[in-house]
Amino acid sequence: MRETTNELKLFEMHEKNEEWFSHHFEELKGKYEDKFIAIKQQDVLAADSKIDRLLLQLEKSGIDIDEVFITSLPPKGIAAIL
Repeated sequence: MRETTNELKLFEMHEKNEEWFSHHFEELKGKYEDKFIAIKQQDVLAADSKIDRLLLQLEKSGIDIDEVFITSLPPKGIAAIL
């Protein structure tokens, strides 16, 4: 049962971060265009054009990637479906 509680908390955390991302998409697109971004607690922790480098940044910072919402922002001229 405890595992289910932790999974539910992670799901809710990701849901909040995804909602924040959707609401701030235009602002984030201008700043992080064509990059992968890591979001935790409605804040961008790291960004990079390569997913492997982004994951390495998070690992070096001691951040648990299970607690991070990772997404990408399209390059200019490419539409995104939210």
